[in-house]
Amino acid sequence: MGSLKKMILIRIFILGLVCTGVGNFSRAKTPSIAFKIDRLEDTMLQEVAEGDFRIMVAGEPLDRLTGAEFTALREQELKLQNQKPGDAESERKLNALLIAMARIADEPTLIYLHELFESYPERRNDIAEAISWYAEENKRRDADWRILVRSLNIIEGDQAKTVMRALTRFRRRSNKAQWIRQVILVGLEQDAEGQEIADSLLTHWTGQKFKLEIDSAHPLMQQWQDWFVSKYPDELSAVLPIESADSRWKYKELLAELQQQKKSTLDLKLGAQAFVKATCIKCHRFGEQGEKVGPDLTYVSRRFQQKEVLHATLFPSHFVSEEYPTFTIVTDAGKSFTGMMGAAGPDEIMLLTEAGKRQLIKKQEVDEIIASKKSAMPDGLLNLVTKAEAIQLIRYLGTLPEGASDKYRHKLP
Repeated sequence: MGSLKKMILIRIFILGLVCTGVGNFSRAKTPSIAFKIDRLEDTMLQEVAEGDFRIMVAGEPLDRLTGAEFTALREQELKLQNQKPGDAESERKLNALLIAMARIADEPTLIYLHELFESYPERRNDIAEAISWYAEENKRRDADWRILVRSLNIIEGDQAKTVMRALTRFRRRSNKAQWIRQVILVGLEQDAEGQEIADSLLTHWTGQKFKLEIDSAHPLMQQWQDWFVSKYPDELSAVLPIESADSRWKYKELLAELQQQKKSTLDLKLGAQAFVKATCIKCHRFGEQGEKVGPDLTYVSRRFQQKEVLHATLFPSHFVSEEYPTFTIVTDAGKSFTGMMGAAGPDEIMLLTEAGKRQLIKKQEVDEIIASKKSAMPDGLLNLVTKAEAIQLIRYLGTLPEGASDKYRHKLP
């Protein structure tokens, strides 16, 4: 069989899986999961199909919870959550339990999952996957759609396929450039099957359709990238970040180390020192330390995953928050200054520059103010610290500083 013909048949097969739903929620083969639910008689969590988990009572699926059953499942979930960090078996069981709880599909359980999503950023991937399972067979609610869309910033691998596939089943569509861009970015890191799913979701949202041409010089996701630039010329391009050649540390290297460090003791002192050494303190507030020019990082651990904080530190211009826009000011004398605008006198504009300096510019000298796609946060800040300091800095920001109230963490039912 010719290589081109073989490639076409493979693509047709993958497209068939996406369209028919065969192989939905596929994942790498792992040993099946089954364990008893504490405090409930004759109650087990079982894997009824690959990646699909149910709470079984006397061999029958549990489809509605009593108060006692809900309490027992919550306690089981908390028990697994409090296992030693990095315990792979406990993490698999916890993921399975969340999916099984979503499959019960009653209101108290769904409320609980939503509050977990808001309160525990590090668990959002698993919760988004669980809610995707619920949306597969039940009423598709706007609240669930919002959760799944927000998870696009963090999901990857098979969980990304699960979430994107679920989003194609909602009637609601996103017309926001940032979410369309994020689907393209997720698709760029997917295999052929995942790219087909991303393509289906993008078509569902935008109505745009590209032909699947095997011999095209422009692969599927590249066509979406080109379309995005044309459709949204003022937005950040849908391209994956490129690490600078002079970057001391690579994202994947630090991320792997960060995940490994979950099992070790946090060094708060080293993290606090790195907060100063990496010059974060010049622009950011963390507890009682630092300036309030840039985003306050006191509660960053309650809003973002540690890997998101690491990514934003290494690639500050990959996503620029609408809350902290950057501008370039050109003066009559032809000088240009770039940074975030801050409070100043009635006749002046203050810019916080990349170097963390406050630049005062008289309004009468301003010739033009241009919105910038580049963050005021400079690249290469982690070049100033050792690998150990970089890891402890991210872990340090993953804590609540002394005296900070836990206002972002919901009081769970």
